[in-house]
Amino acid sequence: MNIFSRFKLVPTVTASTTAILLIALVTVSWAISANISDRIAQQAIASQNTSLRTAATIVERDVAGTKVAWSKDGNVERIVMDAIPTEFTDHSMIDTVGRMTGQTATIFAWDAESKDFWRKTTNIIKPDGSRAVGTQLGQAGAVYPVVTKGETYRGEAVILGTPYYTIYQPIFSPAGESIGILYAGVRSAEINALADEMFWTIGIAAALVLVVATGLMAWLARSILSPIPALTQVSSALASGDLSVDVPFTDRRNEIGGLAKSLAVLKDEALQKQQLEAEAARQAGLSDRERGQREAAKAEYDRQFDITVEELGASLSKLSDGDLTVRLNRPFADKFEKLRLDFNDAVEKLSATLTDVRAESEEFQNGSSEMRSATSDLARRTEHQAAALEETAAALDEITATVSHSSKRADEATEMASRAQQSTVNSRKVVSDAVNAMSRIESASSEISKIINVIDEIAFQTNLLALNAGVEAARAGEAGRGFAVVAQEVRELAGRSANAAKDIKLLITKSGEEVSDGVKLVNATGEALTGISEQVASINGHISSIATAAREQTSGLSGINAAVNQMDQVTQQNAAMVEEATAVMHRLAESSTRLTGLIGQFVVSGHGGAPAAHDYRQMRKAS
Repeated sequence: MNIFSRFKLVPTVTASTTAILLIALVTVSWAISANISDRIAQQAIASQNTSLRTAATIVERDVAGTKVAWSKDGNVERIVMDAIPTEFTDHSMIDTVGRMTGQTATIFAWDAESKDFWRKTTNIIKPDGSRAVGTQLGQAGAVYPVVTKGETYRGEAVILGTPYYTIYQPIFSPAGESIGILYAGVRSAEINALADEMFWTIGIAAALVLVVATGLMAWLARSILSPIPALTQVSSALASGDLSVDVPFTDRRNEIGGLAKSLAVLKDEALQKQQLEAEAARQAGLSDRERGQREAAKAEYDRQFDITVEELGASLSKLSDGDLTVRLNRPFADKFEKLRLDFNDAVEKLSATLTDVRAESEEFQNGSSEMRSATSDLARRTEHQAAALEETAAALDEITATVSHSSKRADEATEMASRAQQSTVNSRKVVSDAVNAMSRIESASSEISKIINVIDEIAFQTNLLALNAGVEAARAGEAGRGFAVVAQEVRELAGRSANAAKDIKLLITKSGEEVSDGVKLVNATGEALTGISEQVASINGHISSIATAAREQTSGLSGINAAVNQMDQVTQQNAAMVEEATAVMHRLAESSTRLTGLIGQFVVSGHGGAPAAHDYRQMRKAS
């Protein structure tokens, strides 16, 4: 900074401020320009996307077999076309795209023979006024190697001598081959003209701000710093001994005013110095007698002053050692008497105060010792209580788990009893059906007995007819022998039928008796099942009551468990607080001990001696 000391303040401050402002404006302009460039680039990309979206939508509408896939952000992702027309007789479709977007658009078609893309329809106009239809993309450009890979090209390109911000979107066949390109472009001149206009606007504004700010800073620097040269001249005059000069700007409240006031003080002191020198010269002309009287008075004053200082120093030394019984009993000279009285009063008040403080500190020490012991006991009891609560909480957790398990088992038993009761009801229905079946069997047996009686009668009549036939055959002689044999067979058959009917009747009779016994047993079984059903229903009710009580116990134990856990947490917190309080009480007891030791170094009236100050300092270091 020594380099600035060679120049005057106002030009230096003005030039420095202008340089700093210029740097700031250049930095801000550069940041704004960079931001604008980014925004313009983003705007160019947005315009490209808009033009491409519009062109793809119109092509999909007007060209048959065209499908456009859209990405999540609404832009074109893929264009699939069955085939690109070999020739567009009407270019109204591409002109519609140009009117909607205000930019250029082109559809290219791939030519396998030339291995290049050719413009089939476009709204780009050649310098001669014709459309640029039938011109090729060109393999040497930056677009060709990108689109032949099936990728989208985005960047700057020069088309017929005009620069554009372009996007080339490949057109694919349904088989996935690249058969063409949909192009959308934004003229670079329009965007660059906007950027240049904004850059010039920023530059002109920054230049105007710099010029205005420089003039304003020059005026402010001159207004603020102009008093400094004037004060410099005043200080130079004062340094040269010219005390007649006036000090300006003393009424200002800033640093310049402070500097002016300091110069005024220096001027006043210089004037006083001149007056003192004049007075000293006048005093030098006094007589030796007056000088001797003054020297004698001064010597007496010095002697009284030395005595006062000596006694006061000795008393202060004792006071520094902690002896508050010291007093200045011998009167001082009139000029120093008030000092002695004030010293005695101060020591008296200090002694009384320290006496009261000593008594209070002793009481405080005793109380803190008792509180330290009490808080230690409370901490131990709280720890025991916390441990007990923790064990209780653990036991309650186990009991709650056991009761909850029992409740689940009771619910399962209730469900099993319900199923048993349902099975019993179903069994009662089965037994009732069995009783009805037995009754029907018994009725059927009675009907069978009747049928057997009829069969028995038929056998008897058949036997009687066979007997009559045998008698008639015997009367017939030889002619009736065959008929007699048949009659004999019929009689034997009738006999066997009668015997079989008797056997069946006996079996039916016996079966009926068994069926009757079965009906009785089934009825007894039904009655037993009825009793079992009633017992199961009663058991089910008792088990439901047990399950309900177990659930209520589980709910109650859960509440108790939560309360005990909360008590455990609170007890743990209380234990932590008690530990903190115990630590505080220990520190308080130590502080009270140190306070008592500090007060004990003073000797006051009515109390015994205390350790000397240096002894107490040694004791403090040891503690």
